[in-house]
Amino acid sequence: EGKRIHVEGERILRLTWRMNRLVGDLLDMVSIESGKLHVAMLPGDTELLLDETMESFHPSAAARGITLTREVTKPNADSSFDHDRILQVLTNLVGNALKFTRAGGTIALRLAPCEEGIQFTVRDNGCGIAAEAIGGIFERFSQGERTDRSGLGLGLYIAHSIVAAHGGRIWVESKLGEGSAFHFTLPVAPPA
Repeated sequence: EGKRIHVEGERILRLTWRMNRLVGDLLDMVSIESGKLHVAMLPGDTELLLDETMESFHPSAAARGITLTREVTKPNADSSFDHDRILQVLTNLVGNALKFTRAGGTIALRLAPCEEGIQFTVRDNGCGIAAEAIGGIFERFSQGERTDRSGLGLGLYIAHSIVAAHGGRIWVESKLGEGSAFHFTLPVAPPA
């Protein structure tokens, strides 16, 4: 009886989290469409973003037999960004990678300096994305060839909008059967 109650409690928590995420995505879409997406630009620690993302996803990756790795090359300059919003982007990208990576697979998070400032990468060796689907992947309600319709297809649209609001850019490189690499950049803070 106690085990059944525990399992039911976990199920309720998962469903509640999913419902909150769907409502949050819809509210973000309304903000984006009305031109009122708020980002609070503050100096921050980009490496901490990776640590928090790893901490959030490590249990579910381990439970699915997926290895989660992290690689950091310290940026040459500080960056200002909205911590929670960039964490939202990383959470979306890693969550998608988990959905499309099989047991035994790997998801690698990378942070490195780049010409534009700082570049984040989330790379998986999952099923990949068909070339004809890549062009519209950051559009509203885009879900590609997914058979799992657990979301609204807003996550990448919102991620794109958040990165753009920061003055960065986001793109994907992918091949069917070989996985995907989602990259996004943030500009560095101007020197004092």
